[in-house]
Amino acid sequence: MQQAVEKALDNVRPALAADGFDLRLGSIESDNSVRVVLEAKPDACMECLVPDAVLVAILDKAIRDEDPGVGQVHVDKVGF
Repeated sequence: MQQAVEKALDNVRPALAADGFDLRLGSIESDNSVRVVLEAKPDACMECLVPDAVLVAILDKAIRDEDPGVGQVHVDKVGF
């Protein structure tokens, strides 16, 4: 599962990195839910970031496309 999640995040990272954000896998829980960390770097464009619900939907789809067995996707924000 971890490889599938990393592959999915690799597909989303470039768009977020262009606006000053770092995206990484936080953890995979025992219920197969995934925690993703979104870190705002000092030069991040906050107004460029989509709303939380949209971001979660994008990540959820990307991850499930790689591994349909994934549970809920959570995003933890750092540096906001």
